[in-house]
Parts: sequence; C-alpha cells; structure tokens
Amino acid sequence: MNKKITVGFFCLMTASLFCKINAQTYQTLNVTSGYNADLVANGSGTASSSTTQSVDSPTNGYVFMSTDFMNGAGAMPTSGLPSSGLINSANTTGLSFQMAPYTSNNSLRLVNANDSGALNFGSTPKASKLFMLATTGSGSSIASIVVNFTDGSNQTFTNQSVKDWYGGTGFAIKGIGRASRVTDAIENNANDPRLYEIALSISSANQLKSISGVSVTKTSSTASFLCVFGFSYQVANTCIAPDSITVTNLTPNSATVSWTAVSGVSSYELYRSTSTVAPVSSTTPTDTGITTASKNITGLSPATSYNVWVRSNCGGGSVSDWSLVKASFTTPCTSVNAPYTENFNSTTSGTLPMCTSQQVINPGGNWSVDDATGLAGFSSNVVYVATTNANDANTWFYTNGVNLQAGTSYTFTFDYANYASPQSFKVAYGMSPINTSMTNVINDYANVNVTNYATGSFTITPSATGVYYLGFNVYTTAAMSGGFGIMMFDNISLTTSTLSTSENLLSENLQVYPNPTSDYLNIKGTKKVSGIKVLDVSGRVVLSSNKAEQKIDVSQLVKGAYILTVKNTDGTSSTHKFIKK
Repeated sequence: MNKKITVGFFCLMTASLFCKINAQTYQTLNVTSGYNADLVANGSGTASSSTTQSVDSPTNGYVFMSTDFMNGAGAMPTSGLPSSGLINSANTTGLSFQMAPYTSNNSLRLVNANDSGALNFGSTPKASKLFMLATTGSGSSIASIVVNFTDGSNQTFTNQSVKDWYGGTGFAIKGIGRASRVTDAIENNANDPRLYEIALSISSANQLKSISGVSVTKTSSTASFLCVFGFSYQVANTCIAPDSITVTNLTPNSATVSWTAVSGVSSYELYRSTSTVAPVSSTTPTDTGITTASKNITGLSPATSYNVWVRSNCGGGSVSDWSLVKASFTTPCTSVNAPYTENFNSTTSGTLPMCTSQQVINPGGNWSVDDATGLAGFSSNVVYVATTNANDANTWFYTNGVNLQAGTSYTFTFDYANYASPQSFKVAYGMSPINTSMTNVINDYANVNVTNYATGSFTITPSATGVYYLGFNVYTTAAMSGGFGIMMFDNISLTTSTLSTSENLLSENLQVYPNPTSDYLNIKGTKKVSGIKVLDVSGRVVLSSNKAEQKIDVSQLVKGAYILTVKNTDGTSSTHKFIKK
C-alpha cells in the first residue's frame, strides 16, 4: 500500500498547515483526519497493492492512478493524477485542490444511504465559499454537507449532486485514466474519468466564523460510491457581502429587492442587468448609497427578465465582493386598453407572443405560433395546438390582459379553422389567465370542421371594471381527433362597440331605469314600444317580448351585464346596456 512518498507532498509536511494557491482569493485545506480509503494507485506494483478500495463496484475494482504508477507488468499510464497531488481546477480560474498523499488514505468513501464521515482541517479559516473535490463511481450520488464552525454552530447544504466519474460537467480535472484492482490493467482515456468541483456558498453571517471541518452524508439510496478527495475555499473579505437576496412587490415597472443586513456596513450598492453575466470588482453599480437592507427599483420595463447583485460598502474605500448568489425576476406584463389585436405575424415560430400565456391541463397540448400559409385559407402566422388520440385535449391559450369598463360593450372577433380532423373549442373571458377564472363563456364550438377559416364575432359586456383575459380552450376528445388534428386561430381583436348616430339619438330619447337593477327595468320615452329583446354578453337572446311593455321583469336573470334592444312601432329601435345585480 505505502509505495513511495513523492516530492510534491513536501508542502503538506512543512510547518504550514495549508499551501497557498491564490493569496488574495483561494487557498487549499489540509484534511488532518477522516479519510477512510486509499483510491489512488501509485509507485511500482499492482494497483491492488497500493490501494485499499475501488472508486466503483469492487467487482469492477477500478481506481484512480498517479502519473508515476507502474503496474505489475511494467506498464505506465499516458495520463493520470499529478504526482504532486495539486489539481488546478478547470472549472474555476485560480482555484486549486491539494489531495492527500497517495501513499495513505486519501478519500472519504461512502457506500450506503446515510453513510457519513467527518473531515477535520489543519486550519480554521474564514471563508465566503467552500469547494469540495469529489466524484461518484457506478452512477451519481446525492449528499448532505454540514460545515462546522469553531463556535459550535454549522451550516447545512442538502441535495448536493455529485456526478458519476464518467461524462459529467463542472469537473475540476478529467482524462486521468484508471487502473483495475482486479486485473491490474491500465485504461487510458483522454476525457474520463473525472473529479468534480462542488461549490458551497457560506452565508454572510457565517463568513465571520472560523471553519473547523465538514461532515458529509450520502443521502441517496442508489448503488453508487461517493468519494470525497479534498476541500479548498475562497477567503472571506473583511467587508462581508450580503446574501439571502429576495424580490417582492413586482409591478411592470418596479420591484423591491431585499437582503440580509451585514453588521458594520455603512451602505450597500446594487447592480442590475438583463444579462446573467456576474459583475466584477470594477463594475459600476447601478444604485449606490443604500442605507437600508432593501431597495425599491423603479424605471423597469414590463415583461423583462432582470438579475440583481448586491455588495456592502464598509467605508474608507472598502467594499465587499458582489453577492455570490444573484436574485432573478421577470417583471409582469402591463395590461393594455382596447382596441387590442393579435395577428401573430411579429412572433417567432415556435414561441408565443409576449404577454400571452398557455395552460396545458392534459399532457401534450402545447400552443405555438407558426406559418399556416396554404392551410384552411390562412396566408400568414397563426397560433395553434395539436391534438392526438393519446388523450383528451384540455388546453388554454390566453391573450394579454385588457382593461375593460363595466357596462361597456366590446366586439370580440377571431378567425378559426381545424385541420386533419374535427376539433372542439370554447372561448371565454375572466380576470386571471387560468381556467378557473374563465367563468364568462362567450361561445362553445363543439364540432368544428371547416374547409376554410371561419370568423367568430361576439359582443361582450363586463359587469365589473378590471383587467380581463380572453381564453381559447381546445377540448377535442381523443376519439374525435382521429389520431391527429390541429386547431388554429388568427386575427384576434377586441374593440369598443359603438352605436350609430341614429341609435345614440334614440337612446337619448328613451330612459331605462334603474340601472343596475335586481328585479325590474322601467322604460320611459316619447315613442310607443312594440317589443323588447334582452341579450347576454355572448349575443344569446335570454328574454323577449312583442308586447308594449313599460316594465320588464328581469329578476330571473343571473347576475351580469346585458343588452336591451327596444323596438318602436314606427320601426326604429335603440340599444341600452344594463347590469343585473
């Protein structure tokens, strides 16, 4: 097992308890106890003679190997772990790991669910971030890592994924080959196996504390082998960066950003961007002189994604690093006024227009925009959804929110067509883009089967002022779809309905009251009435009479907005909106 001690380990045996990698930023940590397995073949002799366990299943028996390894047959690897044990991470510039000597236990190997081990360090540093060097044999693993501090407190990191030693991303080193403890064969590979870098961000409060060690527990029950090979850290700045950044009070043009206050800080600085690229020390903040642990940001654009970082200003020119974790948010869309139109021609194929949305209730019903030229008479982009015989469709497409006024009538039009098989859909509106809010059904098309697109046209009159969304619900059954079908929509329009000049004059000469009403409507005017009709918001006649009535009983109508059409004996007519409460 103990074949030879390489010169590269001299730094571990000096009076210094750790080797500096980057005095300004990163340092390695010396694990003084806790390793339970030697997983690196080194020196001359068989792989099994210089190791105690395998990285993967003992049946396979593979281990890492040092570049100075020579097996029993005299063969040496073309690549391997550096004989010095010093690994410069390929994932983070300036970060290095110092592995323990290959001549003794150099890894914490955890096999079963809830297996754990404690690693103690030879120094007690203050860190803003801890980095673990680890890998997993025979599949990936999930770990829980507890960072212990000298004051007895700790910080726990759960659900930390450690990838299989072949093919994963975020590696510190790769292409180091392996040797078999079973056959003593050497496998040279330019890409695998791999050791990974797992970053653990220390909270701002804990950056003031000294780290004494860590405990690692394998929490996954898979038949994999979690192997930990070392730790390094980022030195904590004397001016501590904030953390726990949250975003609240989102509006189309503003947001409130909050964070955990840091003791001793005179003010904070904030950087916001639509880019995900993190700021560096020389980046100019977008907001400075913030004296509380929150900031209401204004002047934002609707429907835009932002990222925010915060740093502390400790005075005297001393500032912290930017927060390790950013806050990300997207401002909501702003509602629009009528007229509202959407013809989908400015929308990229495969997407949906900005500020529209979809709700897929049954699997498979995803909406998208594409060019439908040549289908059902369309000559440009449409929004569509495909249906199949795999399951009944139940999927919604919602427009942007539109500001509507109570008692005002609006004309709602759209083009529609099916393709390949008959389809079923309904249109409705409500105050949220979700199916449970679509309580105002405008029309239900139970069996659509057209050669060329048709146009739907309806009058809607909301009973309350607010922001409304128009919803299109395709609910074609699996049997009806016949294996495959498409439902298409185009030229969605919502405009304010207006009366003609003559109708306005007639309306002015006729009084309809009370409005709103719970039981009766009274009609008073200069002309003799010959009949009335009451229509709901979908245009359906719900009450009619050919009698000369001056008082109309509407008590049986459900609450909502209605249109009253009054016909006079001279052939003229007028239209009036009213609310049944």
